[in-house]
Amino acid sequence: MTPDRSHGRARAVLLTARLALWATTAPFRPDPRLPPDLLDAIRVLAVKGWRLRRAGPRNHAIWLAEPELQYRLRAVVLPDGRARLALPEWNALLRHRLQPLLPGLAPADPLALGQAAERLRSALAPEWLGPGRPLGPLPPRSGA
Repeated sequence: MTPDRSHGRARAVLLTARLALWATTAPFRPDPRLPPDLLDAIRVLAVKGWRLRRAGPRNHAIWLAEPELQYRLRAVVLPDGRARLALPEWNALLRHRLQPLLPGLAPADPLALGQAAERLRSALAPEWLGPGRPLGPLPPRSGA
Protein backbone atom coordinates (compact mmCIF):
# COMPACT_ATOMS: atom_id res chain seq x y z
CA MET A 1 0.00 0.00 0.00
CA THR A 2 1.39 3.40 -0.91
CA PRO A 3 1.86 6.04 1.83
CA ASP A 4 -0.81 8.25 0.21
CA ARG A 5 -3.45 5.53 0.48
CA SER A 6 -2.58 4.61 4.07
CA HIS A 7 -2.77 8.28 5.07
CA GLY A 8 -6.14 8.60 3.34
CA ARG A 9 -7.39 5.44 5.02
CA ALA A 10 -6.27 6.72 8.45
CA ARG A 11 -8.12 9.98 7.83
CA ALA A 12 -11.25 8.06 6.81
CA VAL A 13 -11.08 5.98 10.00
CA LEU A 14 -10.68 9.12 12.10
CA LEU A 15 -13.59 10.80 10.31
CA THR A 16 -15.76 7.73 10.93
CA ALA A 17 -14.75 7.78 14.61
CA ARG A 18 -15.67 11.48 14.86
CA LEU A 19 -19.09 10.72 13.37
CA ALA A 20 -19.56 7.84 15.82
CA LEU A 21 -18.58 10.13 18.70
CA TRP A 22 -21.12 12.72 17.57
CA ALA A 23 -23.86 10.10 17.04
CA THR A 24 -23.38 8.20 20.32
CA THR A 25 -22.67 11.04 22.75
CA ALA A 26 -23.95 14.46 23.80
CA PRO A 27 -22.22 17.53 25.25
CA PHE A 28 -21.22 17.20 28.90
CA ARG A 29 -22.22 20.00 31.24
CA PRO A 30 -20.45 19.76 34.60
CA ASP A 31 -22.33 20.20 37.84
CA PRO A 32 -21.49 23.71 39.12
CA ARG A 33 -21.24 22.23 42.64
CA LEU A 34 -18.03 20.37 41.70
CA PRO A 35 -14.84 21.59 43.38
CA PRO A 36 -13.31 24.70 41.77
CA ASP A 37 -10.11 22.88 40.74
CA LEU A 38 -12.16 20.40 38.69
CA LEU A 39 -14.22 23.13 37.05
CA ASP A 40 -10.96 24.93 36.21
CA ALA A 41 -9.49 21.70 34.79
CA ILE A 42 -12.50 21.29 32.52
CA ARG A 43 -12.07 24.88 31.28
CA VAL A 44 -8.33 24.38 30.69
CA LEU A 45 -9.00 21.25 28.64
CA ALA A 46 -11.61 23.09 26.57
CA VAL A 47 -9.06 25.81 25.80
CA LYS A 48 -6.60 23.08 24.75
CA GLY A 49 -9.18 21.71 22.30
CA TRP A 50 -10.51 18.80 24.35
CA ARG A 51 -14.23 17.99 24.44
CA LEU A 52 -16.07 16.31 27.27
CA ARG A 53 -19.00 14.23 26.07
CA ARG A 54 -21.59 12.10 27.86
CA ALA A 55 -23.06 8.78 26.79
CA GLY A 56 -25.63 6.29 27.96
CA PRO A 57 -24.47 3.19 29.84
CA ARG A 58 -23.82 0.95 26.81
CA ASN A 59 -22.15 3.59 24.67
CA HIS A 60 -20.10 4.77 27.65
CA ALA A 61 -18.86 1.20 28.17
CA ILE A 62 -17.90 0.98 24.49
CA TRP A 63 -16.04 4.30 24.53
CA LEU A 64 -14.37 3.44 27.84
CA ALA A 65 -12.77 0.45 26.10
CA GLU A 66 -11.25 2.81 23.48
CA PRO A 67 -8.94 5.21 25.39
CA GLU A 68 -6.49 5.59 22.49
CA LEU A 69 -9.30 6.56 20.13
CA GLN A 70 -10.64 9.09 22.64
CA TYR A 71 -7.13 10.53 22.88
CA ARG A 72 -6.84 10.82 19.09
CA LEU A 73 -10.25 12.51 18.96
CA ARG A 74 -9.31 14.78 21.90
CA ALA A 75 -12.49 13.71 23.66
CA VAL A 76 -13.29 12.32 27.08
CA VAL A 77 -16.52 10.31 27.15
CA LEU A 78 -18.25 10.29 30.52
CA PRO A 79 -21.46 8.60 31.67
CA ASP A 80 -24.76 10.42 31.42
CA GLY A 81 -27.31 10.86 34.20
CA ARG A 82 -28.56 7.27 34.00
CA ALA A 83 -25.52 6.22 36.03
CA ARG A 84 -26.98 8.22 38.94
CA LEU A 85 -23.60 9.16 40.35
CA ALA A 86 -23.52 11.19 43.56
CA LEU A 87 -21.43 14.36 43.58
CA PRO A 88 -18.44 12.72 45.38
CA GLU A 89 -18.52 9.92 42.80
CA TRP A 90 -18.53 12.45 39.93
CA ASN A 91 -15.63 14.21 41.62
CA ALA A 92 -13.65 10.96 41.80
CA LEU A 93 -14.54 9.83 38.27
CA LEU A 94 -13.64 13.18 36.71
CA ARG A 95 -10.35 13.33 38.60
CA HIS A 96 -9.51 9.79 37.52
CA ARG A 97 -10.33 10.46 33.85
CA LEU A 98 -8.77 13.94 33.63
CA GLN A 99 -5.57 13.42 35.64
CA PRO A 100 -3.66 11.80 32.74
CA LEU A 101 -4.34 14.97 30.72
CA LEU A 102 -3.59 17.35 33.61
CA PRO A 103 -1.05 15.65 35.92
CA GLY A 104 -1.24 18.51 38.47
CA LEU A 105 -4.85 17.64 39.27
CA ALA A 106 -5.38 16.13 42.73
CA PRO A 107 -5.92 12.35 42.63
CA ALA A 108 -9.30 10.67 42.97
CA ASP A 109 -10.60 9.29 46.24
CA PRO A 110 -10.28 5.49 45.75
CA LEU A 111 -13.42 4.69 47.77
CA ALA A 112 -15.62 7.13 45.80
CA LEU A 113 -14.06 5.91 42.54
CA GLY A 114 -14.95 2.32 43.44
CA GLN A 115 -18.51 3.37 44.25
CA ALA A 116 -18.72 5.17 40.89
CA ALA A 117 -17.48 2.03 39.10
CA GLU A 118 -20.13 -0.05 40.87
CA ARG A 119 -22.88 2.38 39.83
CA LEU A 120 -21.62 2.30 36.23
CA ARG A 121 -21.77 -1.51 36.24
CA SER A 122 -25.29 -1.40 37.71
CA ALA A 123 -26.40 1.05 35.03
CA LEU A 124 -25.52 -1.54 32.39
CA ALA A 125 -27.98 -4.06 33.83
CA PRO A 126 -31.41 -4.02 32.22
CA GLU A 127 -34.09 -2.24 34.24
CA TRP A 128 -36.23 -5.37 34.51
CA LEU A 129 -33.40 -7.07 36.38
CA GLY A 130 -33.81 -4.73 39.33
CA PRO A 131 -31.18 -3.84 41.91
CA GLY A 132 -29.25 -6.65 43.53
CA ARG A 133 -30.68 -9.45 41.38
CA PRO A 134 -28.22 -11.98 39.90
CA LEU A 135 -27.52 -12.10 36.19
CA GLY A 136 -27.30 -15.89 35.97
CA PRO A 137 -29.92 -18.57 36.47
CA LEU A 138 -31.77 -18.43 39.76
CA PRO A 139 -30.57 -20.81 42.46
CA PRO A 140 -32.82 -23.82 43.18
CA ARG A 141 -35.55 -23.22 45.72
CA SER A 142 -35.09 -24.91 49.07
CA GLY A 143 -37.86 -27.29 50.13
CA ALA A 144 -39.17 -27.76 46.61
